Amino acid sequence: MTRNDYTDKGPVDGNANQDSQRKRDQPCRDLIHEFTNAVTVLIGYSELALHEMERSHPAREWLEKIKNHTKQLASLIRKLAALSSRTKRVTNDEC
Repeated sequence: MTRNDYTDKGPVDGNANQDSQRKRDQPCRDLIHEFTNAVTVLIGYSELALHEMERSHPAREWLEKIKNHTKQLASLIRKLAALSSRTKRVTNDEC
């Protein structure tokens, strides 16, 4: 048998299982990607607003808090992405 030979259960080298796992994991990766995009936009807009805002503006403190908490959220999303890439089996329901 060569590496590309098939049995009744699929490819001998297990590529079918890897492809199947990638397909099951794709919704999680898509969700993480969407959260990352949203957080990036929030950080960007808050930084732009802070740049244009006077230091004495009453809303500045709240906007800085929003930016800082959004950066914390970005860190959590990165950790979630790292965890999901290390997890062998993630089902769509777990996302």
